[in-house]
Amino acid sequence: MPILQRVTGEDAIARVGAAVGDLATDVKDSHGHVDLVCEAGKLPDVMQRLRDADGLRCRFFTFLSGIDRTELEEDKTSYGTGLEVLVHVYSPEFGTHVNVHVPLPAENATCPTITGIYMGAFWHERECHEMFGIDFEGHPKLVNLYLTEDFEGHPGLKSFKLPARTTVKDWPGAKDPEEAAAGGH
Repeated sequence: MPILQRVTGEDAIARVGAAVGDLATDVKDSHGHVDLVCEAGKLPDVMQRLRDADGLRCRFFTFLSGIDRTELEEDKTSYGTGLEVLVHVYSPEFGTHVNVHVPLPAENATCPTITGIYMGAFWHERECHEMFGIDFEGHPKLVNLYLTEDFEGHPGLKSFKLPARTTVKDWPGAKDPEEAAAGGH
């Protein structure tokens, strides 16, 4: 579908602001994309409005991911210093990009699923759950994609420490038996 009319800048901010109303705050331009902040409980309504609003129709789901802001020294943004769910959608008809920021607490982070609005979020929410420990309420199958079910921790978190290679398994590149017995040292 070709772009009917490219909507960017102040016009895009106005259209997004009108679509989401008081469900979101801090609607602004960020390098040609419209950024906004919404509370977790309002995310499904915000996403539905972005998808269905006349003059906007952000029907293309691009991605959803988590961000760990827990080690920031101070809150320099309105996104908080805990975790964040970041969702990007795009309007093929109007060429408008929208980033939705959802601040969450670092402990017991929970966000409603948007799989009923954008089926493309199905895989992304599973990955975000696995890597950052964010629960997506209502997700139809929130199971791991990459890690075993008995894996402990969430590798996307800054607090997750990767184990040293030699503590997990003997180094296979050892040149002689003594070196192999010493773990490759």
